[in-house]
Amino acid sequence: MIVSTFLTDFSNATIIFLFTLIIGQTATTIWLTLLWAGYYGGSFISHLLMGSYIDRIQSRRLMIGSESARLLIILALVISGDSRSSALIVLCATSLGFVEPIFHPAEVRLLTELFTEAEMTRVNAILELSDQSMTIVGPISATLLMSFLNSQASLLMLAIVLTVSVLVTLQMPPNKVAPLPSQSGLKAVNQALNTFRHSHKLLQSAGLMFVLNVFFVGAVMPVLLKFVQSLGSHAEFNYTFLTVIQAVGLILMATWLTQHKMHVQNLLNRNLLTVLAIAVLLLFVSLSTQINTLALLFLLIGSFSAIFDVENNLLFQTASPHAEIGRMYVFKGLINVGSITFGTLLSGFVLHWLSVQQLYSSCAILLIISSLMMLHRTD
Repeated sequence: MIVSTFLTDFSNATIIFLFTLIIGQTATTIWLTLLWAGYYGGSFISHLLMGSYIDRIQSRRLMIGSESARLLIILALVISGDSRSSALIVLCATSLGFVEPIFHPAEVRLLTELFTEAEMTRVNAILELSDQSMTIVGPISATLLMSFLNSQASLLMLAIVLTVSVLVTLQMPPNKVAPLPSQSGLKAVNQALNTFRHSHKLLQSAGLMFVLNVFFVGAVMPVLLKFVQSLGSHAEFNYTFLTVIQAVGLILMATWLTQHKMHVQNLLNRNLLTVLAIAVLLLFVSLSTQINTLALLFLLIGSFSAIFDVENNLLFQTASPHAEIGRMYVFKGLINVGSITFGTLLSGFVLHWLSVQQLYSSCAILLIISSLMMLHRTD
């Protein structure tokens, strides 16, 4: 399962960047916009529909279906012999965006059956390690493929990786718990929404993730380059440096968490304290002008972000009824995508009146206030 996770995350991270590099050689900016919009638009629609079937089909079948569909899409692009067609690549990206999100909710549902709550701490850390490390390895791999091979050969190499992933996924065990009985899609989604609305822990977990995504991931990270440009020369290098440093912090902490057990008691309070720590670090970022100081702060932010992701996933898993855990993860994905998008739009709006430094300090203060208020309510 670990091998399958790493292979899936690798192909996820590589595909969109490889497509970007292929289109970027000849196409106009509008095609790049359509590429990313198609990929994430397909993902959003997939999340909307997934709640109607994710817990009614064997996880193994869904995972195999997701990987096989991605392999067939890439092979179709290779066989077509027209891998430089912008329209065809956008169509393939949209299709890949639709089938890709199916894998992980099905995987989490299967993992929670195979491992105890205590063991899921390490499992979540491995998932986080895989996700973050592949966000670095994937783009580098795409760049190397396009540097030494043409687009057809690069896509063929990716098809080989997906073939191995399918073969590994075929070895997955079946679910121990029987899937939910068949019911209409709307009824299934409505039932899942009722479960979500009436679970205090799920609402708190989702609310905390929403707040961090809006005021940090969505509002802060997209304008990091603008923040770095305000500090002086070498902006592009420093932007890449800080991005990599944050990813290193995530990877190091996720690696450490795979070796240590995490108690499942007081998860919400600990998650809130982690958000508070990120907010304080962000406040220091807004006041800093030295790249060395910023590097240390972003390393720490990356480390606390890994802790947050692992704890929040564990909080979600322990609060979800097992029979509906797949659907709960679908809602988690929707909230994740929606909150980041909202944060990005919000920052773009307020930057008409605020500087980037003022935006950062404002987001930090709002995060501090939000986390303290939520901490007060949990006491």
